[in-house]
Amino acid sequence: MTHLTRRTVLVGVILFLAVGGAFLIELLLSMRSERLFGHTQQGHLAGWAGLALILLVFIYSYRKRYGPKPGWPRGWFRVHMVAGVLGPILILIHSGAHFHALVPSLALLALVLLVLSGIIGQAVHYLALRTLHGKRHELLDQGLPEEEIEDRLRTLAAQEETFRLWQYLHAPLTATFLVLLVLHIGGALYFGGW
Repeated sequence: MTHLTRRTVLVGVILFLAVGGAFLIELLLSMRSERLFGHTQQGHLAGWAGLALILLVFIYSYRKRYGPKPGWPRGWFRVHMVAGVLGPILILIHSGAHFHALVPSLALLALVLLVLSGIIGQAVHYLALRTLHGKRHELLDQGLPEEEIEDRLRTLAAQEETFRLWQYLHAPLTATFLVLLVLHIGGALYFGGW
């Protein structure tokens, strides 16, 4: 089994356990109340906490594009990944397996697709980095000067279209989720959700 396959299986198992755990937590919390957990004050707090974590995700995108120094903001990328998983888990605890309204259900579906596309993007990124790393070693073994190696790797990285194609999926999913999220929150507040 390759390193990527093991890593993919591990991520899948962790996500399965996290989603199952979130639904179990919501079920247990709903059993103690006459109302579904998502409709209680604590359920709303779980939703707001999930939203706060999800909003942290956008700091990485901002820092990557407009940060004080160019390059890869590694620390914020970790925040992006962790908040991009923990926030949706809190949202699952908030919503549970209750799909009684269209807009929240669509927002949850968009969120699930967004998280899955993020995981796929991470896998594509990992493969691209592994390819570049292997090519670097190959060029070093050929005895090429560092400047030429950097030029060739830069050209190879610029030709990598897979990651750009992935971004064409991830960005519209993000926008769709945000629109549905605003509609859900607006509707919940308008109809007395808090």
